[in-house]
Amino acid sequence: MVLARRFYITVPLAAITIIGAYSYTHKTAAEYHASASMVLIGPTAVQDRNNPGPVNPFAGIGTPTVATAIQVDATSPRSMSEVIAAHNSTDFGVSAVGRTSVLSITATSHDPRQALSTVAQVIGIVQGDLVARQKPYTTQPTQQVTTQVLSAPQLEALDTKARTRAEAIGIGSAIVVTILLVLVTDAILAERQRARRRRISVEDPDLDEPGPQRTSVVRS
Repeated sequence: MVLARRFYITVPLAAITIIGAYSYTHKTAAEYHASASMVLIGPTAVQDRNNPGPVNPFAGIGTPTVATAIQVDATSPRSMSEVIAAHNSTDFGVSAVGRTSVLSITATSHDPRQALSTVAQVIGIVQGDLVARQKPYTTQPTQQVTTQVLSAPQLEALDTKARTRAEAIGIGSAIVVTILLVLVTDAILAERQRARRRRISVEDPDLDEPGPQRTSVVRS
């Protein structure tokens, strides 16, 4: 096998490429995930049939539908621009838990503080947007769909999958590069050796012809 025959090339070359690839990919920062949850609560005011106030459409469509609308608003370009302006991570999401009125807010960042800050900001964006959309109909909190934070922003376990994946790809690529370089080097050295033999045979043809066998006589 070429790799075994050229071990004096394979071993140092593999050591250089693999160590270099590992050192480079090991610098890949781990990812931090932060999350929080909140619930939408419908209006708590008792309707006065004798003196009905303005109709709040958000109260009539149901909190699950409001949760879907909030998901759209939270990822809108306006919300993204606010997050970017605050130097937070744009890798965030707002999702409803099943068909309930519970919302899950998540964010991912290489900086744990930024991940937490992003989740906290998105919660504020959701709450502020919900109040602003209902303000034309009513300003009374008891007549509005409101939010309540169930779990404050918190960090989850450190995610090193990205680093591990980068290391595996880097080491695998280093092995492939090493094999290719050894094969190319072996082909170059073999061609040089053949060229040298051809040159020697042209300069001195007698070296290629078998000469008379010499015998030695041992006298006692």
